Amino acid sequence: MLLEKANQLLAENKLQEAEFHFKTLLSTDPQNGEALFGLGRIALRLERFDAAVYLLQRSCERLPNMLEPLHALADAFNGVNSPNDALTVLEYAKNIASHNPEPHYYLAQHYLTHGELDKAHTTFAQALSIGLYPVTAYILFELVQLGRFDKQHNYISNLHHLLTQTNNLRLKMVCYYALAKSYDQLDDLEQAANYYELANKLQLKLSDFNTEQLTPFYQNIMRHHPKHLFSIVKPGFKGTVTPVFIIGMPRSGSTLLEQILASHSECASIGEDRCISSQVVPFIEQQTKLPYPECISALTPQLIEQARAIYITRLKHAKPIRAFMINKLPSNYQSLGLIYLLFPNAKFINLQRDFNATAWSVYSNYFAENEPYFCSLPEFKRYFELYQALITHWRQTIPATILDVHYEQLIADPVSNLKRVFTFLGAEFESQCLEFYKSKSAVTTLSKASIRQPLNANAVERWKRFEAPLKTLLNTAQTTQVHP
Repeated sequence: MLLEKANQLLAENKLQEAEFHFKTLLSTDPQNGEALFGLGRIALRLERFDAAVYLLQRSCERLPNMLEPLHALADAFNGVNSPNDALTVLEYAKNIASHNPEPHYYLAQHYLTHGELDKAHTTFAQALSIGLYPVTAYILFELVQLGRFDKQHNYISNLHHLLTQTNNLRLKMVCYYALAKSYDQLDDLEQAANYYELANKLQLKLSDFNTEQLTPFYQNIMRHHPKHLFSIVKPGFKGTVTPVFIIGMPRSGSTLLEQILASHSECASIGEDRCISSQVVPFIEQQTKLPYPECISALTPQLIEQARAIYITRLKHAKPIRAFMINKLPSNYQSLGLIYLLFPNAKFINLQRDFNATAWSVYSNYFAENEPYFCSLPEFKRYFELYQALITHWRQTIPATILDVHYEQLIADPVSNLKRVFTFLGAEFESQCLEFYKSKSAVTTLSKASIRQPLNANAVERWKRFEAPLKTLLNTAQTTQVHP
């Protein structure tokens, strides 16, 4: 009963209450593998990866034939930058459940994340051959994303068959996205547009808020970050590293720029890291008893130092640590003022892309998060307006810290634009940056397959193939169903 309650609390994301119940269970049964697994999952969600590894290893010892703890342990090893340990765990899971496609799927995802595209394709194909399971929708989706098919040999019939076998809305949605991508690549644009619309409409039903509801939050950010606030920043601040933040809209090329910069001898990346929003902001809120962004007005030198230490601790876990540490989470633009107060030496690269290209790329890709601006073009248009207003505010208050980089210009003239970026950072351009695609570093974003190709202009005007439906969809009314 106690375990059931703890798992229910965890499912509801009530982490503190769940943790209390799991620990209560362990106090009477220290070897309880399920309770250790629960605590390990909590540590993972809180990005306490060292603790997660310890707890999940103990859980796996006590639950040796359960797949979920093994897959979670692999995630924890990736969190502490130990991909080889993660691979060992995933291979073990596949071996003990060779007739289950799920461990094949997780192993293939690992290969895909680390640029082993051939191994990923082979392992996904093996998983598909095992039979029809819930994970099959995701397997087919990834095979479609890899793009190794043609009009004679493709996955369209598999996807249509799966649609007849499931009533699960999320699985149907994933199939719709995969069908849209399939028809897109096969140049059946009418069918592609139809399935993109079906997929997005279905995902929009799963969203529980409207983008317009974010407006007061953005207005508060600007209100609580007036220009005079930044006068408290003392000039000459120096750190052992320079934090670099790639910010902007999703699907604007942030993964591409990150991988290019990370190929430089003085740069390293921590990926799309949420430490600022998931750890730094909650700490300040807790200390000031004020929500973000109101808590910014209550910052003291001591509190700034403590908050800074949280992010520095995160950077210390990175491998390798170099002079310029990149965080490429686009939505960090919402915390730009706070980041500058913590790190006056921080650099912000605001990556911009043609609005239509960005909008279509967002609309035509599957984001796991059920957020309205990922699955509705009118909602995305409003989100883009909020982003523009906030970026304009930051440019007016702390302009010297922000460099605008245009995706299309970067593609057209990479050397000149990269020299401009490195001058902004305070480093010299290195030609090896243009060989970024040879790297086997982990990439977990939607670009994890395409990023393994040399710089090309394939995506620059892809949206124009769907210009007519794009314009129609952009001009429809916002349709998010907001639940009370």
